[in-house]
Amino acid sequence: MPSATSFLVALVVIALTGALGTLYFWTIRRRQDEALNGVRALSAMRWREFSHFVIDAMRHRGYDVITTDDEVDRGQQTEFLLTRNGERAVLGCKHGSAYKLTKQSVAEFVGAMKFQGARSGLLVTPGSIDPDARKAAEEARVELIDGTALWPEIAPLLPQSLAEDVRKDASQRARRMVWISWAGALVVGLAIGWMVGSKDAPPPKDITPIKMPPANASAELAKASTAPAAPVQPAGAAMPVTTEEEELQRVEVIRRVSSLPGVYRATWSTKSTLQVQVDETTTERFDAVCTVLTRYATLRTARVYLEPPENSEQNPRFKQCATL
Repeated sequence: MPSATSFLVALVVIALTGALGTLYFWTIRRRQDEALNGVRALSAMRWREFSHFVIDAMRHRGYDVITTDDEVDRGQQTEFLLTRNGERAVLGCKHGSAYKLTKQSVAEFVGAMKFQGARSGLLVTPGSIDPDARKAAEEARVELIDGTALWPEIAPLLPQSLAEDVRKDASQRARRMVWISWAGALVVGLAIGWMVGSKDAPPPKDITPIKMPPANASAELAKASTAPAAPVQPAGAAMPVTTEEEELQRVEVIRRVSSLPGVYRATWSTKSTLQVQVDETTTERFDAVCTVLTRYATLRTARVYLEPPENSEQNPRFKQCATL
């Protein structure tokens, strides 16, 4: 049964993992997907439509378009002359998502700027930009704009139906990924909670199986147990012990006897009988056990029952180590 700690850990892991997944997919990843879908939509336009939206975006930046609308509509050029604060600038549009602005593209565009007497320029493409091109563009005062940077400026200018389609597709993908992230968070949380619960569970007790003595030995042991013990005379020199001290002595006897050679197991079958499983019921084994017992004044008169191995031809033996 899971503990309260493992249950709490599982809930915390599920909540944190699911919240992080939701934050990532619904904010960062959704915007990335929206921009990617928008770039695809721009690339699917005809060049004339694309250039119109780019020029409108430049107007929102504060540029005035010197190139006439007729020239733009006829599609006779890919560069457009702009002005802002009395300074001329050239706008270049390279259409197509597969187009890549290179250092050579920048050099050609800088030549067009000089030809038209412009001091700065903007080179736009829905495609990508080579890293070497950016360094050359900075030196020539040319701003490079790729599809990811262009989309936020053009998105508000698009027809509402097109913009909604782009956002809807990105939102559907984000919702799907959020559900998947919560499902993964559930699996991870339950797994971690289970591992924490397994560590907290108490280890199983080591239960040593008790070897049952043979039928004849059990009968003899029962007879000996019911027989009256030899009278124990009070030892004047022995100090009286408490019940707790006697129990400690019994445990110590078990430990010492169990460590003797030829002894398999030792246990107190009754308070006055020590049952010892041995490899052979010889006098040598009796003497070794009695040597341990006679050290304790309260236990020295206990009976010793030597039990031979199972299926052995030896007979069990009883002996009382001391009578006083």
